[in-house]
Amino acid sequence: MLKVLDQKRETKDNFSLILEKPGGFNFYPGQYLDVELPVSDPVGKTRIFSISSSPSEDYVMLTYKIGFSSYKKKLQGLKAGDIITSSHPAGTVVLDDSAPTVMLAGGIGIAPHRSMIKWALDRKLDLPITLIYSNSDNDFIFKKELNSWQKQSAGRRTKLSIHYIITGSNGRLTKDKFKKLYPLPFTLYPIFYLAGPPKMVDDFEVILLKLGVDSTNIRTDRFDGY
Repeated sequence: MLKVLDQKRETKDNFSLILEKPGGFNFYPGQYLDVELPVSDPVGKTRIFSISSSPSEDYVMLTYKIGFSSYKKKLQGLKAGDIITSSHPAGTVVLDDSAPTVMLAGGIGIAPHRSMIKWALDRKLDLPITLIYSNSDNDFIFKKELNSWQKQSAGRRTKLSIHYIITGSNGRLTKDKFKKLYPLPFTLYPIFYLAGPPKMVDDFEVILLKLGVDSTNIRTDRFDGY
């Protein structure tokens, strides 16, 4: 059971649900929660949400895209003081700081990546992070915050580099575009984290494999039904 503290608008289509962090609530950056709401919805009463806050922050944040289902309407109507039912944190796609990190996010797929980036910065991990973030327009979730973190990371142990891709005007991220942003060869054997719509994740996983990336260095998180 988690208590709602606030709802925060991130973009015109996305909100973050801010929840009280109970004592002993522990999780790894990149994990998710199953959240159950008392609704009658053909898809069911439960949805999966990546935790977008970092374990180093004093609240729990779930970021979601608005929708018109009974579940989404109930979610959007939650107010401070309301109580929601959730699972324990779960998921195996978590930050591995043993190698350089490359994150490819599509839309709402930025949620687990925000958790990982914030954790790395707060822990001052010796970890270069490249974020390649695709969205249909310039209304990127967390853009102001991410840009601030990128600026602050200059000269620090955790070096954050961000590339924004507006697919609506510039087209999808392709193999050739990616190679310009992250030149080959991958001499340092980075770990790739892919999060976003299933087709985006599937397509780019194939691209990485064709580029010679070992499958064990590709971690995927498919956001279905958003």
